[in-house]
Amino acid sequence: MRILARSFVVAATLLIAAVPSALAQRMRAGDSFKDKVAAWRGDAVISGKITDDAGKGIPDAKVTFIFTKSNDGFFATTKKNGEFSAKDIKAGEWRIQVDAPNFITVRQNLTISDSKNPPLAVALKRDNSPELLTKAEALFKAGQNAEARAEYTKVLEAHPDLTGINRAIAFTYGREGHHPEALKYLDLALASNPDDRMLLQLAAASAMQVSDYPRAVRYLAKIDEAALDDPAVLADAAVNLINKGRPADAITVLDRVIARFPAAADPFYYRGFARLKLDKTVEAKADLEQYIALAPASAPQVAQAKDLLAKIK
Repeated sequence: MRILARSFVVAATLLIAAVPSALAQRMRAGDSFKDKVAAWRGDAVISGKITDDAGKGIPDAKVTFIFTKSNDGFFATTKKNGEFSAKDIKAGEWRIQVDAPNFITVRQNLTISDSKNPPLAVALKRDNSPELLTKAEALFKAGQNAEARAEYTKVLEAHPDLTGINRAIAFTYGREGHHPEALKYLDLALASNPDDRMLLQLAAASAMQVSDYPRAVRYLAKIDEAALDDPAVLADAAVNLINKGRPADAITVLDRVIARFPAAADPFYYRGFARLKLDKTVEAKADLEQYIALAPASAPQVAQAKDLLAKIK
């Protein structure tokens, strides 16, 4: 007994967030983020210089200081030569972040002492992420998956907050049939977009390819059928499960589809077929009869449904 396989095809559009640009802001060392009397005030002093990778000072770079103990801090802004200073601050552990337009953000920890502190030197790398993304997308469209992935990875290393790039990397692996790697990046993308239907569909399809059916079913369970306008989104996944020898899992999915789309014919046919696989003939007969009642007479599976009904004892 065979079922006509349906391809599980998902139209994917690469939607990658624009690369953020840093905006310089001016605040004095005495300007607290939280309080007028800041917990980080003290007698220590720190100065430094922000340069590009050629050693030239970067003007108007924003240096953010966060006193770890109070999670409060202030901004300092570099002069034309890239130098900055911060006075009247407390000794202890700090976190700093350096931002400048067209440069990659740098974050690091810093220990400041009451005695003289050595100048802080931070070299920023120029951010060529927009160009890399343009190049990566062109390579992806040309089918050069490994090359596109290399460019996407460079951008992700510079901007780990751009989680949409994990999606793009997953697509390159999926195209190559490397489903374990695709799943790794799909999970990373889902971590920040847990309700993304396309990602969940792709993850379920990849999980089926590696025969991890419980994982596939978990992805499918997260798709909100109430938000669907097409039964094929879940019905096609159910067909894949039937063809993979998982009729019980397919029925679980099809129950949801039929509850959401009771007038759709095809899900009844698939569920009837899956029930026959499990020798549930009474339930299968009801589904196949309902399919015939709903489907156009010219539908290609009507004849198959009638043939199956004739064979049910």
